[in-house]
Amino acid sequence: MERYFKTIEIREKQKRVSKIDFKAVMEDRSGMVTLTDLALKDGAQLTGHVPATREMLRKLREDSQPAAPKHFNALVRGRQTLIVPNRGKYWSVVPGTPVATTAIDFTVWAKTAVPAGMRFSHFYRTRQFAYGNALAAGDSFEFRAGKRRVAHNGAPAKDYTGLFHQCAAGNSRFNIDLMTEGAGIRPQPAARVLIEIQEWELASGGKRL
Repeated sequence: MERYFKTIEIREKQKRVSKIDFKAVMEDRSGMVTLTDLALKDGAQLTGHVPATREMLRKLREDSQPAAPKHFNALVRGRQTLIVPNRGKYWSVVPGTPVATTAIDFTVWAKTAVPAGMRFSHFYRTRQFAYGNALAAGDSFEFRAGKRRVAHNGAPAKDYTGLFHQCAAGNSRFNIDLMTEGAGIRPQPAARVLIEIQEWELASGGKRL
């Protein structure tokens, strides 16, 4: 059994297609040929059994131009909740634009020692991510959903549990907990956090799903 995937070019795009005639031709063979599962999917990209992802999303348009990646800085001490916007700059995005969920990346630089690692979670402490190793003052930690990367001081880290995070459309809330061993210490651990997202909207293919 073989599968074939082809594209059909529409030359007069202003006209609607009402019928397609399909004919299979076999040469220099003998026997029986059975054709099954003939499917047509709209779109300009060659695809198989699922829509082509290149037509599902495009970078969010701000003033009709693709949005650049957004960067947010925060100073965190102990346990903090951060609000991250995924909606484009105010007044520059057309109202009603279907903004899509996107990956969110965190980079943490420890300002003081963090004795028992860190925890990240969504607002109601769902989708927990935990890193249990201690961080010394000056250490860096990357938790990057966009690249599926977890690293401690630039080296890939494996001692973690949980899931990468996503930033929903609108204003999303995230918890960052700088952990201590046993009873809380004073002052609490402190770190600088860089948050990065690329905002996306549904393209024509995504709007049809």
